[in-house]
Amino acid sequence: MTALLDDPETLALQALSSEIDAEVRHRFTRIDGLRIHYAEAGAGEPLILLHGWPQHWWEWRHVIGPLSRRYRVICPDVRGLGWSEGSSSGYTFERLARDLIELMDQLELPRARITGRDWGLVTGYRACLNWPDRFEQFVAMAGVHPWTAAGFGPPVFLRPWHVYLIALQGNSSRLQDWLSLRSLRAWRFRGSFSPEEVEAYQQRMHTPAAYMASADFNRNVMLREVPYFIRNYRRLRLRVPTLHLNGAKDSLSEGIPDSYRNHADDLRLEMIPDCGHFVPEEQPEWLIDRLTEFFGESGAQVGR
Repeated sequence: MTALLDDPETLALQALSSEIDAEVRHRFTRIDGLRIHYAEAGAGEPLILLHGWPQHWWEWRHVIGPLSRRYRVICPDVRGLGWSEGSSSGYTFERLARDLIELMDQLELPRARITGRDWGLVTGYRACLNWPDRFEQFVAMAGVHPWTAAGFGPPVFLRPWHVYLIALQGNSSRLQDWLSLRSLRAWRFRGSFSPEEVEAYQQRMHTPAAYMASADFNRNVMLREVPYFIRNYRRLRLRVPTLHLNGAKDSLSEGIPDSYRNHADDLRLEMIPDCGHFVPEEQPEWLIDRLTEFFGESGAQVGR
């Protein structure tokens, strides 16, 4: 692992960190030959927070401080997004899950709790299915579960139309710029992102690495992952205790079947009131309380 140097990227990270009520440390490491960035704060038992698209580690800024008073909070940037280096391939759910496992190995973490939203949700599910012994608990947010193919209605797969559009036309940077900006404006229900917040995300999306990651990830979803889960969901067994949270106003929430009940040892699906797709920014206090409860701690032990 290497620390940050005093360069423009470091200054940008430090500026974002200054808004967080905790001492945030930024590090880089190499995974699968790529330079991967992660932020961390606090000490204690490890808690890994996996961000979604079109964002990066900073989406957790409202919860890092409170959670870091109890946990060692680790927020990696997905390969190709944020400050992590990208590649021309490697955006299957399997590879992204391996990135997580390899990061845990480098940090000498035999087990951890994980929370994943959007892209982080699919990474977390894949990791927990493949390596259940590495995870204490998993909180999934803002997406569908792996057994959605059982009993789903067509709208469940039609609502994420941007996936198909990027998969088909993802080489267009203009299209990606429009879709990433639109998602920040349209998918949020409670409140809105300030111009400064939008810029913090959009600046890191307007890079060759982010364009490549977005296109390859969505092509993989359409061509590989959806067909795989339709064919194989019956044989998948989730053994990690899991809490799946979706915003009640998130378009992905409507019509998700309860088919997971026959395939998971302990999975609960709950809806977050007055919330869209960006859970940690729309309902941070609610999320802190629910994570605290699920992780077995009293609300008083995670400070505000």
